[in-house]
Amino acid sequence: MIVFSLSVVIILAFVCVIFHQTLKKNSFPEEENADLNFYKSQLSEIEKDILKGAVGVDEAEQLKVEISRRILKAKSQSFFKVSSQSAGSGLKLALVLGVFTIVLSLGLYFSLGSFGYFDISQINRIKEAKILKETRPSQQEAWDALSNVKTINTPDGEMGEIIAKLRKISKDRPDDIKGWRYLMKTEASLNNFENAAIAQMSLVKLLGEQVSIEDLYQLAELMVLSLNGYVSPEAEGLFRKVLSQDSKNGGALYYLGLMYANLDRPDLSFEIWRKLLGRGPDDAPWIPLIREQILEVAWRAGQNRYELPSTKETSLAGPTKADIEASSEMASEDRQEMISNMVESLASRLETEGGTSREWVRLIKALSVLGELERAKKTWAEAVNIYNNSPTDLTVINNIATEIGFSR
Repeated sequence: MIVFSLSVVIILAFVCVIFHQTLKKNSFPEEENADLNFYKSQLSEIEKDILKGAVGVDEAEQLKVEISRRILKAKSQSFFKVSSQSAGSGLKLALVLGVFTIVLSLGLYFSLGSFGYFDISQINRIKEAKILKETRPSQQEAWDALSNVKTINTPDGEMGEIIAKLRKISKDRPDDIKGWRYLMKTEASLNNFENAAIAQMSLVKLLGEQVSIEDLYQLAELMVLSLNGYVSPEAEGLFRKVLSQDSKNGGALYYLGLMYANLDRPDLSFEIWRKLLGRGPDDAPWIPLIREQILEVAWRAGQNRYELPSTKETSLAGPTKADIEASSEMASEDRQEMISNMVESLASRLETEGGTSREWVRLIKALSVLGELERAKKTWAEAVNIYNNSPTDLTVINNIATEIGFSR
């Protein structure tokens, strides 16, 4: 905003100087006007005639008055002629420079500013974002900061006993790769993401050079989930390592976009997420997450005209809310049969062909709506087992279970 204001002041001052110079340049000295010179010479002649006695005093005075009147008229005509020429050329120049002022000001704004950032220049935003990125807390510092609000979910009954034994075995047998992996999956299924991340760290360390891209990605994702979406320097490093071996890894790209959004670089975040949406597939777990956030990021990045691309709805998604509402006009028995058929169709397809986590969530919710809570709970357990290696999908699945009221 400061740059914008200074630019306007400087250019307006320049306009005033040029306008003044134009008026000065186009003015005409009186002595260069032929009519004025002629009338002045007549006045001189009258004075001479008076001295010679050629004209009387009264007659001379009348002649002087008439000549003076003509001089005034000539001066007036000369003034308006000059003023018209000066004003015309000055106005043209002022209009040209005025347009130039507007264009330059807009150019400065579009090059140094952005609609979503109000009065902060792009250069300053980039500098501040760079400092923020370089000085942000480490993974451990962030965990320590949240230690007072950390909760560890431990289920009751048999499952609670199993998780307690797993935690103990991992401490007693720190070199047990299978033990750490199973503990990680179990902690993640309970939304204990910090514990799951710590278990995965131990696993990655044990695997050494044999560690897979999937294990590295899983560790980075658990680190992010444990901090409610904060991408630490360590997590960023892991995602970049994954991308160095798999440049199109959608999950890693999504989290880098999330990192840039949180570090006040929505321009970078927008470009990453826009490309991911265009590439798909629509059933990838990061796609719905991007769709929920990209419009705000686009606005912050100055992309005000961006519109979400359309999605392809699957015909095997099961009954939607609209389907259930539409069935309200049917007879009770027909309505129940229609909904049940749609639910069974989805369940059969997921069992034989598999599906996305969102489709499992829809099935769990549909079964709970139909009152088949035990079956819904078993379906939830099955989905958790299928997506045990995907913390993002597990979070989506466990959230619907919590909403319904299920607990392990």
